[in-house]
Amino acid sequence: MSDKLRRLRGAIDQLDADILKLISQRLTLSDEVIAAKNGEAAFRPGREAALIRRLAAMDSDIAPAMLLGIWRQIMAASLSRQNKDLSFAVHQAAAPAAIWHMGSALQARMCDDYASVVALLDASSCRYGFVPATEDAALAKALLASRQLYIIARTPLFPIETVTPAYILADYLPDESGDDISLFAVPQADDSVQIMAIDGYIADHIPEACGTAARLLGIYAR
Repeated sequence: MSDKLRRLRGAIDQLDADILKLISQRLTLSDEVIAAKNGEAAFRPGREAALIRRLAAMDSDIAPAMLLGIWRQIMAASLSRQNKDLSFAVHQAAAPAAIWHMGSALQARMCDDYASVVALLDASSCRYGFVPATEDAALAKALLASRQLYIIARTPLFPIETVTPAYILADYLPDESGDDISLFAVPQADDSVQIMAIDGYIADHIPEACGTAARLLGIYAR
């Protein structure tokens, strides 16, 4: 091995050690932030989306999807540390997205339909749910039956060819990310329900385009 190659490999080894130390420091700081927030939800998808967009804009040498994958695992590790008994209700069709999103930290209870996912969350048996990111009326009806759950994220944030997007459900609304989409359930004349997407973070009123009978289903970062 040449001296130059030995030096390069040594520099890479040192960088790996430095990266590990920085990740450890980040996890510790994240723990302290959650402790200071007195039990507020640790998973803040709006803030995460804003962070990822900012990082993607900083370095054009790393593809956005690759950068997202790296930071997604760091954030999953942080969430798992802060909630060691955290479990997810996962619709079978959303399993690949759930695995991608949480990695080895995923503790899943698999479900065959939307109603089963919602039931586990309503009973506090699981903290979050993963369902296919679809405009299926059955999803809207399941959320309407709950009346306490919302869509709070769509994952992955950036398109990834091998991962079909999923919605994440929880009992709170996300923070604004700066570029959001609000989803409303709009009753139809034939008793069906249409899911309508409106640009922007709209949590305080029902847009006129949706009609007065509409109900907010959730908000996610675009």
